[in-house]
Amino acid sequence: MENKLNVKNIQQKVQELGLNQTALAREMQVSREAVSKWLRNEKFPRPDKLLKLARVLNFSFAELVDKVPTVNEPVIAFRKKGAQKITSEYINHAKDMGRILTELVPYLPFDDLSQPAVLKAPSSDYAYVHKVTKRIREEIDVHKDDEIRFDSLINFFNNLQAMIIPVLWGNKENHENALHIYLPESMTTWIYLNLDCRIHDFKFWMAHELGHVYTPNLQSNEGEDFADAFAAALLVPEVLAEQEYGALCRLDNIGAQINCIKTIAERLVVSPLTVYYEINKYAIHHCKPKIDIESGNQIHKATSNFNKQFYPVGESLFGTKDPSPARYVASAKEHFRSSFFDILKTYLVEYHKSASFIQSILNIPLLDAQNIYEELR
Repeated sequence: MENKLNVKNIQQKVQELGLNQTALAREMQVSREAVSKWLRNEKFPRPDKLLKLARVLNFSFAELVDKVPTVNEPVIAFRKKGAQKITSEYINHAKDMGRILTELVPYLPFDDLSQPAVLKAPSSDYAYVHKVTKRIREEIDVHKDDEIRFDSLINFFNNLQAMIIPVLWGNKENHENALHIYLPESMTTWIYLNLDCRIHDFKFWMAHELGHVYTPNLQSNEGEDFADAFAAALLVPEVLAEQEYGALCRLDNIGAQINCIKTIAERLVVSPLTVYYEINKYAIHHCKPKIDIESGNQIHKATSNFNKQFYPVGESLFGTKDPSPARYVASAKEHFRSSFFDILKTYLVEYHKSASFIQSILNIPLLDAQNIYEELR
């Protein structure tokens, strides 16, 4: 981010205080020309002068300074959970992580002469999304009733030159189940996947992040809406939604409908809620009556109970909530075919970085970072 003075706020405050540029320069003990350049944003005050300006105007830093995105600033994508708010502190911290990742770009094992394929004109339109995901399913020879397997998703990430970074961020019940960072200058993608998600949510996050990889120019809500629609359509294709819509309509009670949805969800390794929503999206698109098992909260309760049957991905992989650094580091290559820790190790050795670098790049406590640092040395 580039810092610029909030000239509008400053000029308004100067008028309220009955000052002009000459008087402000006198208060600041600088030349009138310096103040004039500040207010034209031709120059930015040195730290000591910035602090003094804040005191003279009785402004906080946020009132005094605007943060303006730079051309090659990291692009952050995240999926909000429910009513959770994404704070500016979180976004800025994620962008700082992206700036650190820039240092690892020269070590990536990808082709640096060409850009991976992206969608020309992405849209969240139902027909468009299903056209795109149908083609992807055909590419990997997945039929209408087949599950999209994890290894198929991982192959797509590798083919699209996206670096997977598995992390253990705990069960935070918010948007930190996955983090997507795109670096425009190098056109590289870095995807943090939280292994503390339950397996059905984890697969959705992976498919969601794949949607972002295909659409690096879609940002904010537009990008999130597309990635959500893409993930659901990829995991529950229209032809299956059509088939199951007919099956649900033939059932005469809600309990039987929910059991049918749960059976599909277990077979596809997706959430029952995702299956339910996709069936109703099909119904709406084709002007058919919706299946209503939501008004009484039945499907939400059933999904919650369904999810409790399954361990988080990390526990399934390691057999414990607290794997050794060796097992955790090895899992990146073994389960995700990711060379991230190999790259990180090379960089740490070459530039003599400390554990604090790992703490910053993985967004983990320093003690955990020190343990990983010892494993990589």
